[in-house]
Amino acid sequence: MCGIVGLLARTTEVREQLGEMLTPMLVCMGDRGPDSAGLAIFTSAIKPSLRQFSLFSSVGEFNWLDLRDRLRRDTGEQIDIEVLENHAKLTTSVLPETVRSWLAENFRQIHLLAVGRSIELYKDEGHPAEIAARYRFNQLTGTHAVGHTRMATEPAVTPAHAHPYTAGEDFCLVHNGSLSNPWSLRRMLEKKGIHFGNGQ
Repeated sequence: MCGIVGLLARTTEVREQLGEMLTPMLVCMGDRGPDSAGLAIFTSAIKPSLRQFSLFSSVGEFNWLDLRDRLRRDTGEQIDIEVLENHAKLTTSVLPETVRSWLAENFRQIHLLAVGRSIELYKDEGHPAEIAARYRFNQLTGTHAVGHTRMATEPAVTPAHAHPYTAGEDFCLVHNGSLSNPWSLRRMLEKKGIHFGNGQ
């Protein structure tokens, strides 16, 4: 069975220690979900004209600076990127729809994990303790966070199938268990205009 943890930081002191406090909670869930884990953390919002994109590369040693430079060239906009292992946080004024379609056309191996003004999302395969160390969860600061550890029962063990999932800007969800009627739910939501990406 998977495990879910979350923490809401109401004071500045706790916000500065959010990652440090949440990491042991996520790690102890390793007995409940040992094959992958993820963490969404919400920080102070950036300027309304900007969005930050949490990206994941399924290719080792990916050239993130090439991606940044090509997006700058193709959009003519300022692109900032911060890299941590096989994740990157890209910050730009380019519209989310434009970034999504550009990534799909130019970098199909890159997964867009989340977008918004305050959300950062990290997820990967492995034991939660390894993932927490790899992405330095104990150093993260923010207002609130939610994490999930997964023990796969159906889809493959991949970062794309790990939680949290996003369903809009600065929005994420985690859940335990599996849906018994996913296709009927999907058809109903698609009729309402909800788009489902490949493997997401």
